[in-house]
Amino acid sequence: MKKIIFITFFVMIICTGNVFAQFGVNVGYSLNSMNYSEFGGKQNMNGFLAGLTYDLRIKQSDWYIFSGLNYSQYGRTNTEQKPLGRWKYSYRHSFLEMPIHAAFVMEVLDDMKISLSAGPKFSYALLGTQTVKPPDANETKINIYDKNTSPFNVLLGFDIGAQYKHFRFRIGYDAGILNQSSKIDTKANRSGISLSLGYIF
Repeated sequence: MKKIIFITFFVMIICTGNVFAQFGVNVGYSLNSMNYSEFGGKQNMNGFLAGLTYDLRIKQSDWYIFSGLNYSQYGRTNTEQKPLGRWKYSYRHSFLEMPIHAAFVMEVLDDMKISLSAGPKFSYALLGTQTVKPPDANETKINIYDKNTSPFNVLLGFDIGAQYKHFRFRIGYDAGILNQSSKIDTKANRSGISLSLGYIF
């Protein structure tokens, strides 16, 4: 997956001879719904994202390709009261993600643009752990992305954005289309919304 991301990103860069390209940076907040039936079931997890953006304008039209490379991280801690005491469950996920969206950009005022984009996002899990702390016992850490759960995922989504001069705000939604678990009757997937603020060079 890492090779696919970097090869695709490199090809996009060397193909910029026929298009107008812009780089940028962005940071943001994301709320993900993690549905891992073996690891706590469906849970909402807060997190952040940060990375590079890469916009390709197709000739002199209003059509673009929005891409980039983001690092994102999410987590959650739950407690559960059982007959023998209170158990603590902690979850941590981190991902490397590359969206490739077709985008339509329209200038509405001087130095003000709005955009609508849609397409896939390729995601690779760098980390996924469940930490279980029983009462009066040492904690146990479990690797979520083992031989039965693939770290690779493809999400489909859309973004709505507004840009003023060099600053751009986006809100988006993505939903995973793959079941990352190879076990029968077991789900492993996620979806989420994101809010980000970027600066375009």
